[in-house]
Amino acid sequence: MPERRHFWRKSLEPIIAARNLKKIYRMGSAKIHALDGVDIDVMPGEVCAILGTSGSGKSTLLSLLAGLEHPTAGRIFIKKKPTYKMNESELVDFRLKHIGFVFQSFNLMPTMTAVENVALPLMFRGVPRARRMEAAKKLLVEMGLRQQLKNLPNQLSGGQQQRVSIARAIIAKPEIIFADEPTGNLDSVTAEQIMDIMCGQAKKRGATLLFVTHDPAKAEYADQVIHIIDGKVAKRETHGPAEISTEEIIQAELGIQGEEK
Repeated sequence: MPERRHFWRKSLEPIIAARNLKKIYRMGSAKIHALDGVDIDVMPGEVCAILGTSGSGKSTLLSLLAGLEHPTAGRIFIKKKPTYKMNESELVDFRLKHIGFVFQSFNLMPTMTAVENVALPLMFRGVPRARRMEAAKKLLVEMGLRQQLKNLPNQLSGGQQQRVSIARAIIAKPEIIFADEPTGNLDSVTAEQIMDIMCGQAKKRGATLLFVTHDPAKAEYADQVIHIIDGKVAKRETHGPAEISTEEIIQAELGIQGEEK
């Protein structure tokens, strides 16, 4: 398990914030309250777990935060931007620039090789083919997949596919990574390996990682754990003492003083 990084939460501005978030689905005349008044803050560089059972609303929360769905009510701010006000085109552009995704079912393109799948985000950013393929190859080698660069997804194990998915999520150096049940389709040993890789890569790159899980053991990887029950935040846990580097304390204090002026 990667070493946790702890935060002086009072002074840092959240990179992800939600206020009174609600999501209602309609099925005929019935209303399903998937989320009911959720407030959360996730700090820059933090690993945050959304923990809950099936049907608790945890995946809905991730979808709203990531801009994949619109809230029925409430506000969402990512990097201080009101994403809940953005239209679909603006959200697509924002996600492309700032967010990476890891999915339970891997979501790899079946007709593309591992290296081609990883290079996709760079293609969308206009990076020349030679450069993006070299970057993707380098990252996959770092992930331990040197021998699988040219394999199609159906030629890879579940753990290998998820490594490719993680590499694809981080290759464009996003500030935020969202992961929805990233180990849900894996055996316990492979799941631990994937959690180590995902959290380790996020920490190495200074990215904020928010992942959804039903497994309390996986939530132990997080700096902050948000428990969701019946669409509401039931409990918050912060692992470890509130520690932060001197440089970040100074920057935070200067920011506060600047606002006061």
